[in-house]
Amino acid sequence: MHTAGRSTTGPSNSVSTAPRVVPLLVTLALALSLALSLALAPAPSALAQTPTAPITISGGLRFVAPDDVLIEVSGIPTARRFLDTVELLPRRSGIDVVNELGFDAYLYGLAEVPQSWPEAVLDAQVIAARSYAWRSIQRGTFRDYDICATVACQVFRGAEILLGTNGDRWRDAVDRTSGQVLMSDGEPILARYFSTSGGRTYGNEEVFESSGPRPYLLAIADPYDALSPLHRWEVRFTRDEFDAILAEGRTLAATVPVARVERLGPADDPKAEVRVTGQDGTSVTVRAIVLRDFLSTRAVELFPDRFPSLRPDGTRPLPSTIPTTRYDIELSDTEVVLHGIGWGHGVGMGQWGAHARALDGHSAEEILAAYYGGLTPVVPAELPTRIRAGMGAARLGDDELLTVRLTSPTRVTTTDGRALSTSLGTWRVTRTGTRLRVLPPLGDGQPLALSATATFPGLTWGPGATLGTIHPGDGDATDLRITVNKPVQLRMEIATAGGAEGGGGGGEAGAQVLLTRELGIAEAGVHWVRWFHDDADGDRVPAGRYQVRLIGVDQAGVEAGEASRDVVLR
Repeated sequence: MHTAGRSTTGPSNSVSTAPRVVPLLVTLALALSLALSLALAPAPSALAQTPTAPITISGGLRFVAPDDVLIEVSGIPTARRFLDTVELLPRRSGIDVVNELGFDAYLYGLAEVPQSWPEAVLDAQVIAARSYAWRSIQRGTFRDYDICATVACQVFRGAEILLGTNGDRWRDAVDRTSGQVLMSDGEPILARYFSTSGGRTYGNEEVFESSGPRPYLLAIADPYDALSPLHRWEVRFTRDEFDAILAEGRTLAATVPVARVERLGPADDPKAEVRVTGQDGTSVTVRAIVLRDFLSTRAVELFPDRFPSLRPDGTRPLPSTIPTTRYDIELSDTEVVLHGIGWGHGVGMGQWGAHARALDGHSAEEILAAYYGGLTPVVPAELPTRIRAGMGAARLGDDELLTVRLTSPTRVTTTDGRALSTSLGTWRVTRTGTRLRVLPPLGDGQPLALSATATFPGLTWGPGATLGTIHPGDGDATDLRITVNKPVQLRMEIATAGGAEGGGGGGEAGAQVLLTRELGIAEAGVHWVRWFHDDADGDRVPAGRYQVRLIGVDQAGVEAGEASRDVVLR
C-alpha cells in the first residue's frame, strides 16, 4: 500500500517485454544450502588459492545478470533476491541499492495485496500500480532511481513475490493486463490506493492539500469496505500507560496526569485537532495525525508486549498502534480508549473495498471506475520499458560487509561503464568515505582448476563434532570431496563403471549415467557433497561399481572435473 504520491522520471517509451521467471530460479537459489550442508573448513590443498586484490571505485558498482537469473544481496530487510540489474551506490546513509529492470518485471515484484485474492482485484491493483509507476517515472523526483520501494511510493520486494506462495497468480495478473493503464488528459493518473476506507474515501485535496483536487480522486461512499478486518477498530490504554506515554512528549508532558482528551472535529476530518488537558488545567492542542504518530511510536517503545494490540478479528496485531487519524477518544476512570475506522490515507482505491466488489462479481474495469471517477483502462501507444526501483540503504552491522552473490555468469561493471569482470560467487562491498571498496570472489579471473573427486564411505557427524571432525559411517551414503580454486557452478554426476553389476562399461565408452544433479554455486575452497546411492528417479541403485564425478563450470563456461576411483556398493 502506498501513501503519499511521490513521483519520478525514467528513460524509455515502448511496450516492455519482461522476462518470465521459471522454476529453475528456485532450484538454483536453494540447492546449494542443501547439497553443500556438509561443507567443512577449507583444508590445505595443492590447488593455488589466489587472493583477489580489493578494488576502490569512486562511483557505483553494477551487476547485470542474464534473464531469469537471481542476484542475491544482503542487508535489505524486505528483499534478498533480484532480477536483471543491481546497482550499489555510495551515499551518506551507507550503500544504496537500486534494482533496474523491465517495467513489467518490476510489477511482478509488487506486494500491494495478497496474491490469493480474486483475479478481478489483482487485475485492478496491477493497472493502478502500472499507472502510478509510469507517472512516477515521468515526474523525476528522485536522484538515483525512478520510484522508491516503500509505502511512500509502491511496496516492491524484488523477486521474492514471484518465488513465494501464489506468486504465479500475481504474475498472471501482470501478464493479463499487459500495457493497461488509467489516463486523464493524455497522462497517466496519480493512482493512489490504500487498505481500508472505513466506509468513505477522501477527495485528494482533503488529505494531500498541496497537490490539489483531481477529477478522478473524489470522495465516495464505500460500503463494500465493511469486509475489512480494520473497518472498525479500537485501542485501549490504561490511564497509567497513557500518562507514561504522554510524559515522553516535549509539550504533552505538561498535561500529565491527564484529566480530559477531546477531539476538536469529526472523526473523518483529517485536519482535526485533539486537546489534552491535565489535572492542573494545563491544555495542549495537537493535530490528530501528530497524536497518532506520537502514540504509535512511543507505545511500542515503552510497552512492546502490549502494542500494537490485536485487530478486531483477533488473528494478528494492528498494522500500527493507531492505524489512522480517524478516531474518537473515550476516557473512563481506568482507561483511555480510541475508537477508529480504516487504515491508510483514504484517497483513491480502497483495497479491501475492491476485494469485496470482486467477490460480488465486479470486474476489474468496474472496480477501477468506482474508485477513479469513472475511468477505465486504456492501452497507450507507448509505455516505459525500464524502471529503477530504489531499495534504500543496506542495513549492515558493525564491521559487516554488504554481499552480492552471483548464481550464474553475471557481468560486473562500474556505473560509468568500465567493465570489471564476468563473474560467479560472492562479492563483498563496503563504503569508505564517498567510495566503494570492493573485494571480488577468491580466485575471480583465474584459470579454472579442480582436484579429482575423492570419495569416503558414509562419513557421519558424531555428537560434539566440529568442523573438520568426521566419524566412520554405516555405508548408507557416500561422501564426496572436491577442492576448487574459484567460484563454479557445481554438478554431481553418477555413472556405472566397468564390470559393474549395475551394468555399463565403466567411466569410458558404454558407461551409463544414472544421475546428474545441479548443486548451485561453490566458492573457492574445499566442499563436501553427499550421494545417497540414488538414481535420477530417487531409487536406490543396485549393488555394483560406480564412478562419481563432481564437475565445476566457471563463469566462462570452462568445465573441469576428474572422476573418482570406482565406488563399490554391495
